[in-house]
Amino acid sequence: MRSANVGPESGTYSESAVSNWIKGRARPPADVVLAAASLYGLSLDSRLGVETPGTTSDPEGIDELRGAVHRLETLVHERLAPRADDSPWSTRDVRGVFATRSEAQAAVPVLRTLAAAEHVDAMGLSLNALCQTVSDVTLAELVENGLTLRCLFLDPNGKATKAREAEEGHPAGHLTKLTRANLLVIQRLRDRLSPEAGERVQVRTYDETVRFNITNIDGVRSLVQPYLPNVRGLDAPTFLIDADDDEPHGLYPVFERVFTETWERGRDVEH
Repeated sequence: MRSANVGPESGTYSESAVSNWIKGRARPPADVVLAAASLYGLSLDSRLGVETPGTTSDPEGIDELRGAVHRLETLVHERLAPRADDSPWSTRDVRGVFATRSEAQAAVPVLRTLAAAEHVDAMGLSLNALCQTVSDVTLAELVENGLTLRCLFLDPNGKATKAREAEEGHPAGHLTKLTRANLLVIQRLRDRLSPEAGERVQVRTYDETVRFNITNIDGVRSLVQPYLPNVRGLDAPTFLIDADDDEPHGLYPVFERVFTETWERGRDVEH
């Protein structure tokens, strides 16, 4: 806040001070209260029911004036404080938070998730949860029975993979080899499927800074894990998010959009 008439001698108040006033942690000084009252067209007479004192030196009016200022501070705080229900985003659709991917997989097993799903979108780096924890035979049976998979791998030959290898402290080529191996798993899966079922397995790669491991299930549930600096994906926290019609501005639509937009920019991996 900056004004020629409001503020300390420097003419400014720190952002933390203003934040504390708005959140009710501290009272703003009288000059700020009076400036805010003027900004909102408030007056002691009309808003607080206090008669204009004849003089400020009248000892008998000091307590009344102090009470008026306190009520004015309260009223200004109510005007300035953000309303909780006006927040543009909500986290009410977050159903669970897990410290690591291992904890999340124990609570929401990959195989059980795939067996109950009709459509799964998965993006990340190497997609180990999908490619290394479910057997080829089982995954093929699920797809033959109607499961649709869209797999979005970080391009093993791209700059983003090399950058992530350096960030995690791996030898050059480590993540590249891992991702190529998992791409071969999906290729082997598609080779064993019937032509109709094979169309239900789509694979793309993207070469962008890897930010999230996202698994969207049937348009109603998402498992999201950030890629943190200097931390393996396996060790990062994981969030379980369920779509909620009562929370259209929750987190589920955010990560659904992240997958969709990255998928659209990705490159197809042919059979």
